Amino acid sequence: MTTDDDPAISTLPLKETLRQGGWGICLLAVPLVMMEQLSREATTTLAPDIRTAFGISDATLVALAGFAGVALTLGGVPMAWLADRVRRRYLVVASASAGALALLGAGLSQHTWQLFIAYLFTGLAAAYSNPVFGSLIADAYPVGGRGRIYSLQAIATPLGQAVGPVLAGSIAGIAGQSAGAWRWSYIGLAVPYAVLAICAALFLREPGRGEADRKELGAACTVEQPVRILSAFRQVIKVKTFLFMCMGIGVLGLALYTIPVQMSLLLAYEYGIGAVQRGATFSLIQIPVIATMFFAGYLFDRAYRVRPERTVHIAGGAILAFGVLICGGIWFPPIGLLLACYVPASMCVGVALVSINPLVSSVTPFRLRAQAFALLTVFTFLMGGFFGAVGAGVISDSFGPRLALTVAVGFSAFIAGALFLYGGRFLKADIAAAAEDLLPENSAPVRAWESS
Repeated sequence: MTTDDDPAISTLPLKETLRQGGWGICLLAVPLVMMEQLSREATTTLAPDIRTAFGISDATLVALAGFAGVALTLGGVPMAWLADRVRRRYLVVASASAGALALLGAGLSQHTWQLFIAYLFTGLAAAYSNPVFGSLIADAYPVGGRGRIYSLQAIATPLGQAVGPVLAGSIAGIAGQSAGAWRWSYIGLAVPYAVLAICAALFLREPGRGEADRKELGAACTVEQPVRILSAFRQVIKVKTFLFMCMGIGVLGLALYTIPVQMSLLLAYEYGIGAVQRGATFSLIQIPVIATMFFAGYLFDRAYRVRPERTVHIAGGAILAFGVLICGGIWFPPIGLLLACYVPASMCVGVALVSINPLVSSVTPFRLRAQAFALLTVFTFLMGGFFGAVGAGVISDSFGPRLALTVAVGFSAFIAGALFLYGGRFLKADIAAAAEDLLPENSAPVRAWESS
């Protein structure tokens, strides 16, 4: 068992972690990820006005906006390929600039095909985020405080979900009551996106590949040749912890993509809650989720220091608790009891999601990190998110949202939790193997990682 005296994984205060790795990556990752979420929330909030302006059906608008998700998911793989071959700060600047232009294009669109192109580029502009920032954080920050940096990055998503509807609606309201007021929301959001692109160009530092791990293990910095996509895929799926996490997060994607729509339908049809109240409810729920995710980053660093496999057990247990709370809570007739289960269930998901990125950075060789982070998104969308959400919609049409949520969440949460818990048994061996990628065989620092 690793001990508190092991310097390789000693816990660092957040301030010291930021001092060693630099403030720039963290201070830019959080608002940039938040901007990507704000773009999606703006489309959801403004959907009725956009549909009226272009004279299209709900299904057409959903399909147009859905291509942003497809572009984000599938674009992650080529972005990871680029991240291994060019300076990642250039990808951040280019992607943020493209995101600002895409939002500007959405606000100025006059035809449906123009709106489609704008939405497509908002997805492509966000595709860099997971592989680029995932690998940048791993390379820049020491492992003893890395979990909290990843938690700050993860918090940006629920923060955007909480602020997005209010911000988009407020900008449109300030613009007036005209039919084109919704356009100013997109145009207004493009401004901070462009400012962040400029800040990234000026202040974002590019750490060396595996820099933080090399410093902690005493390894010399060497120049590595990039790994091809297929070769990287073959290598990374041999990492058993990563493989089981990928399968777990892929199955969990069924619940993550199903719950927002089906829960909204349940609140509307079964409880008669209007759109404004539903939006406020979902926004307020993000407040305890954000607090929990930040605490989960601290919990991850503490647990990793004492016993690394405990972090996987925490994530798996949180997923199982999420399934129990949702499957039980949605059958309570009083709305208060339903929300009393839904809020802690959302907090459990936050705990699990915060654990994933630091675990991936710990078990994958530094040469494969960008590819590994891209694969996580693909697994989530293709394994569970896309096909699972469609299947849940079919069940909902026939039997209602309660049964759809029970089937989708029950299946995905319990399978995903079991996969995470099983994968924890391989964690220490995979950490040691990742360390060997940095150091000569049988060196003393490698043995420190393997000590028990």
